Amino acid sequence: MRTVFRPFWSYDLPGTEAWLADMAGRGWRLEEWSLLLRRFTFRQAEPALLTYQLAYHSSKHSSMSPYLSAEGWSRRLQQGKWSLYENDRSPSQISAYPSRKDVLRRNRIISYLFMGILVYLLLIALIPLLVLGLTFNQDTPVRIQPSPMWAVTWTAAAGALALLVLAIYSMVKLRAASKVFLLDHQDLKQPSRPQKPAGTTMARMKLGWMYAPDRLEQWLEEQELHGWNLYKVGFGGTLFHFSKGRPRRMKYHADYQVVAGEGYFELHQEAGWTRLYSSPFSLQKWTLWSRENPEHAEYPELYSDPLHRLKHARKIAISYTLLFLPMILLYSLNVSAFIDSILRDEFTTSQAWNTSIMFLSILLFGSFAGRTWLYYRRLKQQ
Repeated sequence: MRTVFRPFWSYDLPGTEAWLADMAGRGWRLEEWSLLLRRFTFRQAEPALLTYQLAYHSSKHSSMSPYLSAEGWSRRLQQGKWSLYENDRSPSQISAYPSRKDVLRRNRIISYLFMGILVYLLLIALIPLLVLGLTFNQDTPVRIQPSPMWAVTWTAAAGALALLVLAIYSMVKLRAASKVFLLDHQDLKQPSRPQKPAGTTMARMKLGWMYAPDRLEQWLEEQELHGWNLYKVGFGGTLFHFSKGRPRRMKYHADYQVVAGEGYFELHQEAGWTRLYSSPFSLQKWTLWSRENPEHAEYPELYSDPLHRLKHARKIAISYTLLFLPMILLYSLNVSAFIDSILRDEFTTSQAWNTSIMFLSILLFGSFAGRTWLYYRRLKQQ
């Protein structure tokens, strides 16, 4: 028997599967595993060429489809929601594999969790750094006060640093693994890039449209009525490319999803919607949908229930408020400190510049959050 400790096996499933296949080829067959302790136990056996696939299910009681059984798959081990499938056929003879949908969903949720931890730690670290910066700007001597609690302080700092490194490592590894899965998952692929059409074209930039998506939808539909047909969205979703063509009655919808289900894109595409753009960012998951809407034709709306769309607008407002509120509070604290310094000490150009920048930042982030609530109010009054 042989036991191997592999702490981050679930962060790189393709690598873990290749490692298990390599162990089987060298005569070590997986006998049991302990996912909680991250231990894999092998027994000596005859070398075999095997293919492995790790799958994560939404339920602990999941059954394997007959189609996978016909492809030569068998469930080797199961623990909790994880299953390990084994196949003695060569990869070229296998045409179906266990689904990765639940693995993608799990990786995305864990990535959001570590992203929240990362933002929290950075904000916590920013406060003492800002205090030190203010102290050095005022030419105030810094004194280190001896304290018996410094051991606790340094221990907490070391723990926070270790957690920061773990969060960054986890996000990088999970993102890389998810990219491998997305190559084989048609639903989540980015829209194909269209070729530039012949004739007259123009490009218009719309910054900050995600804080008032109804204004963007109305503007795009008006451009279509004037004969400017949207064919591409680029530059982070802010640059819109049009070609001169025939006037069209188009319907546009900018949709925000914190965690989009794996069937989300297929569902709307089957309803006749065309995906023009999907944001690649983790904090802003926007998708721009379009559909031609000829006169007298009846098509379902993306959100036909007004109450559903109102809840969707409230989700947008709350998400951006939670995103910008910590920055507004931090900048407000800085402005208060700068103003207090100006009142107590001599007024300098540097202090005036820093105060102005901080104040403009408060207005900018505050306007972003305020525009989302105005969007929610407009829909509520309809």
